[in-house]
Amino acid sequence: MTPVLESILALLIVVTIIVMVVVAVFLVKFLQEATLTMIKVNELTELTKKELEPALKSVNNILSTVNNVSNATNRQLETVKKILTTLLGASCIALTKVKGNGGFFSGLISGFNLFKKKEIKNVNR
Repeated sequence: MTPVLESILALLIVVTIIVMVVVAVFLVKFLQEATLTMIKVNELTELTKKELEPALKSVNNILSTVNNVSNATNRQLETVKKILTTLLGASCIALTKVKGNGGFFSGLISGFNLFKKKEIKNVNR
C-alpha cells in the first residue's frame, strides 16, 4: 500500500469515528430530553386528572338533578294530562247528550226570545 492510500484510509477511519461519536452524543441527548418530556407529560396528565375528577363529579350531580327535575315534571304533566282527559272526556259525553236533547235547548231559547219580545212590547206601551 502506498503512503497516500494509508493516510487517506486513516483519515477516513478518524472521520468515521468522529461522526459515530457525534451521532452517539446526539442520541444520548435526544433520549434524555425525550425521557424528561415524557415525565412532564405524565405529571401534567396526573394533575389534569386530579383537577378534572371533582369537576366531572359536580357535572354528574348537576345532570342527575336536572334529570330528576325533568322526570318529576314529566310525571306531573302526565297527571295533569290524565285529569284533563278525564274532565274533557266527561264534558264531551255531556255535550253529546246535550246535542241529543237539542229540542230542549231550542225550546228554551225560543221561550227566552218570546219573553224578551213581550218585555220589549211592555216597555213601548
